[in-house]
Amino acid sequence: MKCRYMDEKCYEFHDKDVSDKCFLCTENSQKLFTVRQVASMKMVHLCGDCMVNNSDEYLLDNTRPWEGIKGKSD
Repeated sequence: MKCRYMDEKCYEFHDKDVSDKCFLCTENSQKLFTVRQVASMKMVHLCGDCMVNNSDEYLLDNTRPWEGIKGKSD
């Protein structure tokens, strides 16, 4: 999907991130959160448990709407 925003470099995913698994525990969870890793400033996917247990190392970053398979934005 092509990004329509001029800040797309600010939303790059970590090289080791996999979109269907938690970045930390590698569990395949139905509910993953997209968060920013503070150390690398890259986006990653985390399960709820890892997000809560490591909240000092990750930030919720919902500064703009996201489009994709799960939802549509017009």
